[in-house]
Amino acid sequence: MTVSAIGASASSTNNLYNSGSQTLGKDDFLKLLVTQLQNQDPLNPTDSTQFVSQLAQFSSLEQLSNVNENLKTVQLFDQSINNAQAVNFVGKTIKASGSMFELGSGKTHEIQYQLGEDANAVYVSIFNASGEVVRKIEMDQMTAGEQSVVWDGKDLNGNAAPAGTYSFSVQAKNADGEIMATAAYIEETLTGVSYHDGSTYLLAKGIEIPYSAIIEVAETVKK
Repeated sequence: MTVSAIGASASSTNNLYNSGSQTLGKDDFLKLLVTQLQNQDPLNPTDSTQFVSQLAQFSSLEQLSNVNENLKTVQLFDQSINNAQAVNFVGKTIKASGSMFELGSGKTHEIQYQLGEDANAVYVSIFNASGEVVRKIEMDQMTAGEQSVVWDGKDLNGNAAPAGTYSFSVQAKNADGEIMATAAYIEETLTGVSYHDGSTYLLAKGIEIPYSAIIEVAETVKK
């Protein structure tokens, strides 16, 4: 009785899926190829062109699999380097992209931002952890570059805002009344490092800062 190559391949594929595998890797592909050769009709062997094509497919699959494994290794290596470097930042002052900060009881906070061009008016809105506006600060003309404003820690009613986590947004308009580009950033002394979700985070007063958000690192000036 002759067993066709196609039938053998289909049977092998079913066995692979029945064994719990849902994808075909390079080893599975090789098993199918060997099974096909073992069960081909000696009087009507598999076409050599088709066989060469299958070998080429197997070679490509193996190369792609090896490249994927190498990329995973490189990714893990880069992650380990980032983790090691991040630990060295503890105790240093960093400037990072972001708008979240921690306000102490009865404290003030310096809000820092950057203007892409000269502004005719700048509006800073401060939000609590629930996203509610607790204070709005309006300023007149400002030049392009790094700027800052000190929030006195009081809410819209002039009462001291409770200690906790806050965030801010900056909106600026040019002389023509058009909205212009701004960038918010924070400057904090790092107290620790956290690793989760495959990423590295720097800790500062309970705030997590993504490692990728760092703009500048400097030695902390002791007062």
